Amino acid sequence: MASLKISRRTFMGSIVAGAAVLPLSNYPWAYPPKTAALSEKKVDWGYPEGAIRLNANENPYGPSLSTLKAMEKALSQGHRYTRATQLTKELASYHGVSTEMILAGCGSTEFLRIAPWAFLRDGGELVTTLQTFKTLPREAKKIGASVNEIPLDKNFYFDLKSLKKALTPKTKMVYLVNPNNPTGTRHDFEAIQNFCASLPKTIIVFIDEAYSHFLEDKQGRDGITLIKQGYNVIVSRTFSKVYGLAGMRLGYAIADPSIIKELRAFGFRNLGINQAVFAGGLASLEDEKHVEKYKKLVKEGQEYFYHQFDSLGLKYIPSTTPFLMVKVNMASKVAQKKLASKNVFVRKGEDWQMPSYLRITMGFPEENKTCISTLKKVLNL
Repeated sequence: MASLKISRRTFMGSIVAGAAVLPLSNYPWAYPPKTAALSEKKVDWGYPEGAIRLNANENPYGPSLSTLKAMEKALSQGHRYTRATQLTKELASYHGVSTEMILAGCGSTEFLRIAPWAFLRDGGELVTTLQTFKTLPREAKKIGASVNEIPLDKNFYFDLKSLKKALTPKTKMVYLVNPNNPTGTRHDFEAIQNFCASLPKTIIVFIDEAYSHFLEDKQGRDGITLIKQGYNVIVSRTFSKVYGLAGMRLGYAIADPSIIKELRAFGFRNLGINQAVFAGGLASLEDEKHVEKYKKLVKEGQEYFYHQFDSLGLKYIPSTTPFLMVKVNMASKVAQKKLASKNVFVRKGEDWQMPSYLRITMGFPEENKTCISTLKKVLNL
């Protein structure tokens, strides 16, 4: 039998010729997808209509207009896998570090979850605070690492002396959230710097700076400053808060290239970042006006809540962040449930071993007012 030889040109030509005799309707790409039914379908966001959502430290403004436009434009590239090279370059330039020191991911949560796998999977110990964000300590426990949680001091700041005393030869990582969640307290740069300087090089300090825009001191110093100074530090940041992209999931880690290499081995790499938020993240970095507008809203919210709590005789923890904690006259889980029944959602302090406190996020002025009026009824004030 004679062999059949088909060149690439012949093969492609036969496909085109065959296609010419087929009706166009046979090809799904010939017409735009029928999305009308989907766009008209009501989406259940998990809350009752009109809910006052002050429980997740979300930015009520949402993304800036320029960010929304960038994301909308990027949707046409949804069929392509994301390459985060440009974002990495922009972040490196923004922070004044090399691209090898940046790793972008699916929210800062990605790094909180993979850091224990990268550095504690073979045993070892994590030292952290008791009343803090729980994702990283919880993940460390899942993989069998020992976790030593030290209570905050009486003013709800890190007890760095006790943290230092808690270190053992098995300690491989210290986890600090600054400003701290849920207390909203911001720890002094020099104190953290001195703490890092006192540690052996075998210990990594992971500093969660989700609220970084409420962190910098007058000299602009933060955890990234410590990395530049050569300390063994990982810093995680997020676009969820001031940039209003909580539901889109974008964050990044900054560290020495050798540490980034270890984290990358356990991360999603580019696959955790969708095209829309990739473009939105780039646009967000250029929109400082939106950031300042949100910071102004937070400041006004803080002042409002402070005034209301003072007039009601309620103790609270002064905050540097978009949320604060207030002490109530009943178990916070009871107060939370009663508030939720009235369509006001906050967090209970039991989640952080603070059973008499509620954590409240700053919302729009009318939301804050509704929260206070409802809280008065719940607490019989």
